[in-house]
Amino acid sequence: MPTMKTGFSNSAMLEAVLRYLRYTPGAAVGETIRQRVEQALAEVEDLSNFKYIYAHYKEPMEFMKQTEYQEYLSGAEGYLLCATTLGVQVDRRIKRLQMSDMSDALIFDAAASAYLECRANDFEASLPFENLGSRFCPGYGGTSLQDNRIIAEQLQASQIGITFLDSNLMVPM
Repeated sequence: MPTMKTGFSNSAMLEAVLRYLRYTPGAAVGETIRQRVEQALAEVEDLSNFKYIYAHYKEPMEFMKQTEYQEYLSGAEGYLLCATTLGVQVDRRIKRLQMSDMSDALIFDAAASAYLECRANDFEASLPFENLGSRFCPGYGGTSLQDNRIIAEQLQASQIGITFLDSNLMVPM
């Protein structure tokens, strides 16, 4: 498998994809699945156009004053709002695979999620901030997916190609 552009090893990337596919750590993975995952990762890397946008805030935004956010963000000295994307080509490939082979679509989607997570980790590591907590996204812990739209509008995420459906789902996914 070719080396990924991320700071993560190929085995770490493979493990991340398998985690998304609900394999338990240390579970035996057949050679066929391993090859399909490696092929999907290589294709995701070729198709992706990783972009990000972020802003740093000293005080929480209004939507962050909800109990669910306050419990998670307790003690924070500041806040980073971030948006990241691999671009529309990855989404288009998932949709094409869904029409022809759902198992390939599932593997490709897991590979895209793992790849985005690794690229986001690399991006965060490059930021000039210390003691970053873990990422928390709207939809976690009882928070609303509608908050994604608030964040995207605040960041002007349309600059990196992120838009929204009426259902508050982001495009690209």
